Amino acid sequence: MTTHTIRKGFDLRLAGAPEPVLADAAEPATVSLHTSEFPGIKPKALVKEGDQVVTGQPLFLDKRDRDIVWCSPTTGTVQTLEFGERRFLLRAVVTNDVAKGGAERFADAIKPAGDRAGLVKAIKNAGLWQLFTQRPVGRMPMSDKEPVAIFVNGMDTAPLAADPCFATKDHKADLQAGVDLLKKLTSGKVYLCLRAAGDHQSEVRSLAGVEVHDFDGPHPSGLVGTHISRIRPLKPTEIVYALRLQDVARLGSWAKTGRYPAKTVVALAGSAAPSRRYLRVRQSAALSALLGDKPLHDVRVIDGNVLGGAALPQDGSLGLRATTLTVIPEGEGQRDLFGWALPQFGKLSFHRSVMSWLMPKKEYVVDARLNGGHRPIVNIGAWERVTPLDIHPAYLVRAIQANDIEEAMKLGLLEVTEEDVALCTFVDPCKIDVGSIVRQGLDLFEKEG
Repeated sequence: MTTHTIRKGFDLRLAGAPEPVLADAAEPATVSLHTSEFPGIKPKALVKEGDQVVTGQPLFLDKRDRDIVWCSPTTGTVQTLEFGERRFLLRAVVTNDVAKGGAERFADAIKPAGDRAGLVKAIKNAGLWQLFTQRPVGRMPMSDKEPVAIFVNGMDTAPLAADPCFATKDHKADLQAGVDLLKKLTSGKVYLCLRAAGDHQSEVRSLAGVEVHDFDGPHPSGLVGTHISRIRPLKPTEIVYALRLQDVARLGSWAKTGRYPAKTVVALAGSAAPSRRYLRVRQSAALSALLGDKPLHDVRVIDGNVLGGAALPQDGSLGLRATTLTVIPEGEGQRDLFGWALPQFGKLSFHRSVMSWLMPKKEYVVDARLNGGHRPIVNIGAWERVTPLDIHPAYLVRAIQANDIEEAMKLGLLEVTEEDVALCTFVDPCKIDVGSIVRQGLDLFEKEG
């Protein structure tokens, strides 16, 4: 076991962390699968509105690779197939008959095959290929190229994020089955990255077939990009797969039973959340199953964390890979007298323009206000101070904005995704959305590649 200490970074100390309590959420009235979660796919519907479906039955596939399907997480009726321009499928909504007292039925079991090619096809046919992320680029793998390694992330240092080890507590058998499956997907190693503290990780540390690495330090020490850079930096043309500990448990459950793992554990967090705890909930469930039926006023609901999550309407639904649902005040219509010009103790900031640095353990309530407008990039070194990777983010952003992909690749474009530079956006006084620029560069790389 190796311990890696990360010096650069910043922890956002926010109020509203989820308590280590696990409960069952209510059954949602509907579940919704959104194709926007997986850019680059060409979905084709396999069902029609009004069709009866069962848990694990494919709802649509990717025409670029027809083995990749998206399965229904419940038994019910196809309520809506929403299409956009040129009949592009946007989402599929299924009513949940289990919520009405009906029995849950499953599609025919799909067992993992023996060789790697058969195993990959089985995972795709089971609707679980979406749990994998390929690095570089940071999206679902779009080819069957063998990865040189697989990284399992058993920690998350993002603000208010779910603890993967707690979310998978008492599921060691599923985790071990998942690890055994991952070992068949690569001839390289399977790396398990954990926080360098915590007695509750003993169950995970005893898994066989993984190489454990501990990480200590501020965020982004818990990101897979940081792990790859410290453990197994990629050479040109190499790829790795990355997935979270919760996803390994889901794969293991499928490997043991052949059934689609329709339930997942999501942490409900944030200062404006109606409760703060872990909930076992149906995948892609309507948010009312977690937030209740009463609407919340002046709040922002985020699928993920406050640094890199996606804002959701309160009548929306969880993403397929959701592990944290964060609820914070919107702050609409509020203004602060004199803004940053007054010495303030009630605000969180990376810079010493406010006094939060004098209270390193205080937790802060933040809202969704931008607190300023966009300005031209001013390179004051803030981005570099929170980026532990061996890159120059300011020069990388400029190369991407100039559409100079060759220069951007030399500056580390393929080492990062949006989450790796989310802290740069937070600490930037110019309000530059660094993540969207990095994604623009990665999209251009894929297009020209």
